[in-house]
Amino acid sequence: MRARPDWRALFLAAGLLLGTACAAAPQAYTIVVPAPPGGPIDRVARLLAPDLAAALGHPVVVDNRLGAAGKIGVQAALRAPRDGHTLIAVSPSIASVNPVVDKAPGYDPLADFDALGIAATNAGVVAVRAGLPVADMAELVHYAKAHPGELTYGSFGIGTSLHLQSEELLHTLGIDARHIPYKGEAQVMAALAGGEVDLMLYATAPIVPLVQSGRVRALAATSSQRWAMLPQVPSYAETGLPALRTYQYRSWVGFVLPTGTPAADRQAVLQAWQRTLASPKLRESLTAQGFEPASGDPADMQRTVAGEIGRLRALLASGRITLD
Repeated sequence: MRARPDWRALFLAAGLLLGTACAAAPQAYTIVVPAPPGGPIDRVARLLAPDLAAALGHPVVVDNRLGAAGKIGVQAALRAPRDGHTLIAVSPSIASVNPVVDKAPGYDPLADFDALGIAATNAGVVAVRAGLPVADMAELVHYAKAHPGELTYGSFGIGTSLHLQSEELLHTLGIDARHIPYKGEAQVMAALAGGEVDLMLYATAPIVPLVQSGRVRALAATSSQRWAMLPQVPSYAETGLPALRTYQYRSWVGFVLPTGTPAADRQAVLQAWQRTLASPKLRESLTAQGFEPASGDPADMQRTVAGEIGRLRALLASGRITLD
């Protein structure tokens, strides 16, 4: 008589084999990007992910979580298991602006973020629609004063870093423009190229082909030096406007872990992070897309965020900028 198979034993063995296979399978890391695809945070995260995966020895997935000026993505990442497998890509909008302009952002960057460091900084240009009859910053100021209330500018949304920086620049120049909020950098640039808005007061690498094709015009680089991606465009310091002689703006993209990540897990990610940022290939890729590779030092990022929060609080308290 043929013996009946022991189904319980077979199921148990299959379960053990499945469990062993799952345990042996590589566990992916996730970079949560609380911003739309195509923007500066997303571009840096996607450039960095392959090198970080090689350094970690595990896949790294970029996960765009959109909405509420980055809050949805950040809050989702903070709810994930704190095992070192969830990183968050952040910018001034997320790390410095939200905690100042939002009464309930759902996170405290100085208490809830364990900084890995700033991966890249980036300058940009002041850009205008092709049909606006201005060729430089001095003509923009003259036009704005001659046509009060007519100019419009685009940003990533109310209370974002681009919104605040734009209002600060307008105040510095002594002119006004009406704010039109969009959902991301790509949308603002499309609106500018289509003539829906007059100005974008800080535009990064994706603006270059629009400038080269004549669909928009670049008036000045937003730092004290010319921008390598559009070297023909004068810097703020070269515009001849006294208000811009020492004025400049540079944004950045950094990466954090949620606080409470076990020390061993954090150390493993930090070591992989430092090897990644030392990669010549990554540094070349960042430079090619208009970014300047940064040191990736955790303490430097912590100081940067704390300093920006203090500056923005003082800026809002002064009454020079309103969010209405």
